[in-house]
Amino acid sequence: MENQLRFNISDKRIKYSGAKKIYSFSKDHISEFNHRHNAVFSNYDLTLEEGDIISLCQMANNQSNLGILRNRQLRESAIMAAALSAISVGLIGRGSLNKIPRDKITKKLTDELKRANDRTAAQVMAEVLQTTTETLPMGEEVLIESTITEGVRIKPGKEAGGNPTIAVGALFGKEEHRQQYGLPTARNVSLLSMGNDVIDGTTKSIKGIHSSLTALFLTESNVKRHLPDIYVQRWMGGAYFEEFNPRETNLLDAAEIIAHSYGLSRPDKLSSFFLDRKRHYPAMDILNNAGITTPFDKDGDLFPAIILGFEDIHFPDGRRLYSMIGDIGGSAEWAVGVLPLVWRGGQAIGMLTSQSSLTRGDVSPEQLWNDRFHYTEEEFMLIQDARFEQKPYFSIKDILDDPFAGGISAFGCITDNYYLPFMEGVKTNREDNTVSVNVLAVNSLGIMECWQLKFKCNHSLENTARLMMSPKQTLADLEGKELEDAIGKMLKDDKIRKRYRIFFNNEYYPALIPVHDKLVILHKAINTLIERGALQEKDREIIHITSRLVDDWFISYD
Repeated sequence: MENQLRFNISDKRIKYSGAKKIYSFSKDHISEFNHRHNAVFSNYDLTLEEGDIISLCQMANNQSNLGILRNRQLRESAIMAAALSAISVGLIGRGSLNKIPRDKITKKLTDELKRANDRTAAQVMAEVLQTTTETLPMGEEVLIESTITEGVRIKPGKEAGGNPTIAVGALFGKEEHRQQYGLPTARNVSLLSMGNDVIDGTTKSIKGIHSSLTALFLTESNVKRHLPDIYVQRWMGGAYFEEFNPRETNLLDAAEIIAHSYGLSRPDKLSSFFLDRKRHYPAMDILNNAGITTPFDKDGDLFPAIILGFEDIHFPDGRRLYSMIGDIGGSAEWAVGVLPLVWRGGQAIGMLTSQSSLTRGDVSPEQLWNDRFHYTEEEFMLIQDARFEQKPYFSIKDILDDPFAGGISAFGCITDNYYLPFMEGVKTNREDNTVSVNVLAVNSLGIMECWQLKFKCNHSLENTARLMMSPKQTLADLEGKELEDAIGKMLKDDKIRKRYRIFFNNEYYPALIPVHDKLVILHKAINTLIERGALQEKDREIIHITSRLVDDWFISYD
């Protein structure tokens, strides 16, 4: 008998029932916007042609004042970073797997296509932030440090890890400020922390299916604990609840707590989202037996977290998307989704789990679930390094000094979004050379908006796509002297040199240690990355040539 309480969100689609308060950009607004972001748009030969903002929630939480992010250019730069990185994937790599004959598709090829989309999104997202921070006037300058990211972790038997991303330690700002990082900075330079998942739903992006997106946040808060890039079990809802220890609270008790936070009379009125993974089946069974629906998706659990409890979306049975109770996913997705959820008035608890146990393919769902806290020695070291050993669970307050410091988060739709159905994926029009994108923005006031933006490609869609491509695509088929000449040519052009440095950082970060504005290369790490398939011999050659041609980027050691 079919379980009516467990369903794919593609089969029972969410509907939006709220009013749409739309603010349309005037010609003057568009002109000002293009002027404000001219340096960014000129990188990709773009001009904003139309813009609408759909107001989804204008009720401020009264716990934040936006801080330095009252600066409109800076605040909008996060939205542009999400928008343009989504456009880059939409133009270059969305649906790339669909172009391959079925008999030619292999796991290796699939992983390469996923890495290519991550690489493209990371390149453009980083460029937008770097270009913006370079052009901010004195007195409004910032230095942004990437502190939380996704893509690092190995998924045994599935992914080699080390996917291109904006890695922890990446800095964006004027050169003189990057060089002073870690030392006292000028009073007029504000420090910002960044979290990102350059693509949530990377597999969806190469298949061209729903709800793939780019994601980042900026906050004035200091990040006081490093969150290891491993799996996190999560309990979260769109209404505030007091922290509880999930090690001492079973799933049904947790459901009772979350239901009470919403003012629901019984837990069986709840819904609880899960990724469709074997490890979750025991938890879903427990909740289903208690009358709780468990909608699931095949990939991507970041976006559902952001909109938990949102009153204007409902499943066909009338329930809202209320909670996550026991779902296990990536730590970066947890953090990047939780911060805007907390800004909206929600709450979330996380607990580090054993990734090595959860990625085993030779055991039953019950054993996967039961072994989720069976840590390896290496995982215990990660937990201790992150200073979580004395507290088995954590909230966003354990990660950030002040979650309500000035901040903004932005999520750019690569493909049509099934959670907010009016948010379409990147759309192109070859007749007039335009490209459109939807971005969800949530700021630290709790204000939530959908930005619908239409850009004109001044010359052609193909030219804009070319300008957004990672430098690595130019090097893909070269070797030996041709490869060295191509890299040398890039490094002689100031603009391309900056793009190349971003690519180099995003691609090879697992074998790099940033020290101020220089890098230490870990050659043994390169060997390991090649052995496990995260890098290729071509990458070793690129690293070697680069370190020889621009030795001032690097710190040598014995």
